Amino acid sequence: MKKNLLFICFVISNYIFSQDVSISTRFSEDGALYDSLTTSPKTLTLFKKNEKCIVVDYVGRDNYKVQYKEWVGFLNSDFLFINEEMMDLYYDFQEKERLKVIEERENRKKRIQEIIRNSPAEREKRKKDSIVKAKELERQRIVAQELLRKQAEEKAKRQQDSIAQVKELERQRIAAQELLRKQAEEKARRQRDSIAQVKELERQRVAAQELLRKQAEEKARRQRDSIAQVKELERQRVAAQELLQKQAEEKARRQRDSIAQVKELERQRVAAQELLRKQAEEKARRQRDSIAQVKELERQRIAAQELLRKQAEEKVKRQRDSIAQVKELERQRIATQELLRKQAEEKVKRQRDSIAQVKELERQRIATQELLRKQAEEKAKRQRDSIAQVKELERQRIAAQELLRKQAEEKAKRQRDSIAQVKELEKQRIAAQELLRKQAEEKAKRQRDSIVQVKELERQRIVVQELLRKQAEEKARREQDSIAQAKELERQRIVVQELLRKQAEEKAKRQQDSIAKAKKLERQNANKEKFDNNCKYLINEYDEFYKEKLIRTELYKINNNVTAELYRQGKTISVFLTLSENLGCASYLPSNRSSVKITLENNQTLVLYHSWNIDCDNFNFKGRISSSHIQKLKESPIKSILFKGTKRTKNISDIDYKNFFIDKLKCIE
Repeated sequence: MKKNLLFICFVISNYIFSQDVSISTRFSEDGALYDSLTTSPKTLTLFKKNEKCIVVDYVGRDNYKVQYKEWVGFLNSDFLFINEEMMDLYYDFQEKERLKVIEERENRKKRIQEIIRNSPAEREKRKKDSIVKAKELERQRIVAQELLRKQAEEKAKRQQDSIAQVKELERQRIAAQELLRKQAEEKARRQRDSIAQVKELERQRVAAQELLRKQAEEKARRQRDSIAQVKELERQRVAAQELLQKQAEEKARRQRDSIAQVKELERQRVAAQELLRKQAEEKARRQRDSIAQVKELERQRIAAQELLRKQAEEKVKRQRDSIAQVKELERQRIATQELLRKQAEEKVKRQRDSIAQVKELERQRIATQELLRKQAEEKAKRQRDSIAQVKELERQRIAAQELLRKQAEEKAKRQRDSIAQVKELEKQRIAAQELLRKQAEEKAKRQRDSIVQVKELERQRIVVQELLRKQAEEKARREQDSIAQAKELERQRIVVQELLRKQAEEKAKRQQDSIAKAKKLERQNANKEKFDNNCKYLINEYDEFYKEKLIRTELYKINNNVTAELYRQGKTISVFLTLSENLGCASYLPSNRSSVKITLENNQTLVLYHSWNIDCDNFNFKGRISSSHIQKLKESPIKSILFKGTKRTKNISDIDYKNFFIDKLKCIE
């Protein structure tokens, strides 16, 4: 009965395959159409990617019979977009083959049973071979497990070392941040002190300006009073012409005294200017000294930074040798920073001394102004004495007028006595008036000269005040420049420190990369030593049933997450790549077909498509490799592998065993 069912299924499958098939699809890449599936087929024509064609039949070994335009030929499934109808055709062929295999297997069993019955020794021999083969497979499995265990332990050890290094770097980063924070606080404190000093100088400058303004107002008021007095004196001069001669002599004597006083004032002014000039020269010399000190400090800072840079380079060099040397370099760096801090404090102390010197100069300037004020008060006192003398002269003039009036009355009485005497008196009167006129002109000339002298003294005083104001402004400007220079130096110092920090971080990063590369190279060398010129197989036998060679290599680690195997069934070569991540399923369906894109170090790329059953356990890719693929894979090591699942993709660029295809493809040839 069983034989009858098998015969019926075989007949039905033959009937199904005898029907005409016409499935429309497209080419997945450029290729050629061949006239047969022999080892040296003839090329019928070439086709391009995405051109239409018609699948006529499936002939096994992933080969299809295809009609393209007027040609009908054969090609591999890697060159076609697979659809559901083609997969049905594939499964129908597999079912047909399966039925053939079942039938042949039954016959084979019969032959084997016959052999077993006829040759007990052969049966015992095969049994022993099977036991030996099973033991060998078990031994290989145990060796593979031990290798995986050792690799896991090595990975865990490297992770612990990496964690310790990360913690040490984090501790160093926190220490650097704390140092930068303290430096920022110190800088802010110095800025606050500088701002307070600037405000104090500004307050003193405003007070000095207010004092100068009050002095100018007082001077203007005195000038107005002096002009009013001059007008009053001019009016009195006209009324007191008779007594001007005596007053002129008295005035000449007093003028000589006044000229002596003016010369004394001029000498004091010249002495004050000479004192101010010497003070300005002394201030300029101290400023030059301060600038020289700032330049010296800057040179020392640059030298210290250069020393720090060299020490940092030396430190990095010695880090590979001894941790104790690193600590010693750190101690030297802290000592250098302490030296820089003390130099900065010394600089601040010198600045405070410069400010004290500036305050001393300001005190001397105020003392000079006080001296000038006392001299002005003395001058005003003399002017008040002159006014008292003028009043005394006025009293004498009135008395003289009274005397003249009496004399005029006496004269009138005498005129009545003698005309000759009258004419004589008239002549004397005219002469007296002429004399008074000349005296008045002389007096006016002297007054004009006195006013010119007063104006000249006022002009000189204004020049002195303007000079003092300019000196104060120059001093404030230099202080602002000094503050700006200090800020610029501080900014440059921070920039240099930031640059050194970045360089240290970059150097540490490069060291870590170098260590990682060295470890990676060591792993590659270890893998190379382990796998080069060493072909080991899980399966390496000849299938009597299919009349073909079956080869499957051992599992090789491409990196910690990727393994690879090579599989050969007759003339078909496949690669099994397993990624220990979930990318969805490995699918052959054309709507969402899984693939692997291999990029070689010579920048050539190969795309392999999943051609086995759907597999959703991790990501188990199984794709066929054509002869052109094999030739390319032998030319260059692996650079990266891009896995494409049904849900997402994953690019692997950290390849440990880059020469896998170069070393192992020869194992299945």
